[in-house]
Amino acid sequence: MNRTLPVILAALGLASFAFAGLEPGDTVKVSLRGLEATEQQKVNGEYKVGEAGGVSLPLLDKPVPARGLSAEQFARAAEAAYRSEGIYTTPKIEAEAVKGTTVDNGPSMVSIGGHVKRAGDVQYRQGLTVVRAINGAGGRDDFASRNVLLIRNGKSYWIDYTKLEHKNIVLLPNDALQVDQHGAITDRWKGSDESVKPLLK
Repeated sequence: MNRTLPVILAALGLASFAFAGLEPGDTVKVSLRGLEATEQQKVNGEYKVGEAGGVSLPLLDKPVPARGLSAEQFARAAEAAYRSEGIYTTPKIEAEAVKGTTVDNGPSMVSIGGHVKRAGDVQYRQGLTVVRAINGAGGRDDFASRNVLLIRNGKSYWIDYTKLEHKNIVLLPNDALQVDQHGAITDRWKGSDESVKPLLK
């Protein structure tokens, strides 16, 4: 009897356990490379795997599947998503998995990107609203749309920046905001009253 095969199978089993894939609640640190700094700032940040197993990344319409993937596999999936939606032609993405939700990496931040004057992280503080966070990033630039994408716990919500109640939505630690670009002709709100109800409670 070949005694080598059971040993190999056992080793593979241990390897798969040691390199268990991403699960809901895990955090993925994403870094975009090979593009201008302004483009990198739109994407770079830490994102949580949502309950459905996907990660909502800036500029993408749909979450990127992450459940069961290694950080490397997720990075390749994110690259493919940006290519398929025509956002970036040859993106190079690095991903680092942070297992669990209790890791303390210092002060909580809110990520601000898109069409603002100073994209980057704004330190979270109690009562921080959408408008205060965007003002902390220098305010919106000349190409900013009324549409602001709020990414929270793997879910995405389109906020209408022309509405006072939307501008005063209170943010949570590790939220991310992406200010969309104004349409060439019209600038219609991409969301709905029903979709933002959970944010207005």
